[in-house]
Amino acid sequence: MESLLWLLGTGILHLLGVLLIAGLLISAFVFRGIPYNDLAVLEFLETQELSLLAGEQFVFVTGVLILAWWRLGGNLGHRLSSRPLPFQHLFLLTCLVIPLSTICTAFHSWGMAAWVSLMDYVPALQQFNTTQAMHVLESMSTETPVWALLLVFAVAPALGEEIVFRGVIGRGLIHRWGMPLGILVTSILFAVAHLHPVHALAVLPMGIVLHYVYVTTRSFWAPLYLHFCNNAYAVLQATDPVAGTREIHFSAGLTVTLSLILFLSFLWVTRVRCVRRDGIEWTPPRPSLELPVEVPLTLTFSSLPWRLSLGGLVPLLGFLAARAAQI
Repeated sequence: MESLLWLLGTGILHLLGVLLIAGLLISAFVFRGIPYNDLAVLEFLETQELSLLAGEQFVFVTGVLILAWWRLGGNLGHRLSSRPLPFQHLFLLTCLVIPLSTICTAFHSWGMAAWVSLMDYVPALQQFNTTQAMHVLESMSTETPVWALLLVFAVAPALGEEIVFRGVIGRGLIHRWGMPLGILVTSILFAVAHLHPVHALAVLPMGIVLHYVYVTTRSFWAPLYLHFCNNAYAVLQATDPVAGTREIHFSAGLTVTLSLILFLSFLWVTRVRCVRRDGIEWTPPRPSLELPVEVPLTLTFSSLPWRLSLGGLVPLLGFLAARAAQI
């Protein structure tokens, strides 16, 4: 029930952010001495789309930080396990960006094809298309600076959504229901938060992977970094008119899937473990990423040979070469 309330709360924060920033923009419009007119105000707000989105994201992230700090009793760094990432994990996370984003894009393409066919039978479903964030991004990409798009569509959503879904909701569900079920339910709620059914389908695998890297690295910076990179990659693709025209063939799909599996496996092999002073690995009685204060522990992870890490790049480089040949 609390998880559902957090999900509802994120929607309310977004709505409050839109209303607050729209109210401020309309006030500025009126203070200019321009006679109030509904049509004129709507046209003015359309020209302020970037300001509206940036302000709405600011309200969302600020509200999430305050609520999470209150719910977790302060000290977010300890409660969320914000340990620094070693370079090897940072490398593996970076290698995950293109395979994960490509697979999510493929899910989106397949889902959208079915969605368009479904709308022919149920025209009322077209109302969902107004919630497509990708359409907004594509419409803004031609006139908006890249740094502003990254701020609105990559930095702010990654921070706010990771605190809510991995930091609060996922933390509680995993603690109560265990890893597999907790991660699955959290990822479903993460997908539902994106409103559009096709977008929800596309981000479901990303939600699962984000929680997986959180568990294996025991660091909140891991899902935050991967989430930001995934969104940033989507922004850069939106500004590239050629990127959206490339189709994923069956062989390329198998190659990129193999690449994703390899790097996820490497993360599992190098996962961070808690070790007691006597050298025995410690497992909490209930799943948790927090280190107990009463038990002296050290964090350790196994290093992966660099030849093996670089060897994992072979399928990814093959996929990129195949994609480049389609230009």
